[in-house]
Amino acid sequence: MSNTRGDILFAARGILTEHSLADLSMRRLATELGVRPNALYWHFTDKQTLLAALADDILGDIAPAPESLPWDERLAWLATGMRAALLAVPDSAEVVSSSWASGLSTTEVADEIAAAARRAGLAERDARGVSTALCQLVLGLTIEEQTRAQMERLAVTGPSGRDFTTEFTDALGVIIDGARTRANATSAG
Repeated sequence: MSNTRGDILFAARGILTEHSLADLSMRRLATELGVRPNALYWHFTDKQTLLAALADDILGDIAPAPESLPWDERLAWLATGMRAALLAVPDSAEVVSSSWASGLSTTEVADEIAAAARRAGLAERDARGVSTALCQLVLGLTIEEQTRAQMERLAVTGPSGRDFTTEFTDALGVIIDGARTRANATSAG
């Protein structure tokens, strides 16, 4: 029985969950699926295209924002959903970050965030700025949180006392307040 693209992505998520990104190799993935490594290349030309597809798959777990939400609540919904999707799969923030940097994966959530900011009346450049700020907040803070969790599992950390959820909520509020201020200035000017 041959494996589908979905089977491969599911197994890749499993390796991230049980081990880490460092352990996600084409050889290990093939072993998990009971196939030869070259069988994976039917679906993915190389590891980078696999990781890009995995990034898209993970971000596909973000629940769609209701159309009725005002633009600022829509921004919060998307950023919070992105964070939740990434936190559900260890090392996934690093996977998404590298896939976006490579240009191999989609940036659908970033585009949706920019569209929500445009609904506030922001110019395209400002809307993209809001999207960048929110996406980098989510990716950067989630990478730190996931790295911290990995280090704690390995017992190689000192005391932290950080509350990542509060940090996220506070920073999200600052970014949305800034977008609101920029939108109000645009409409007044």
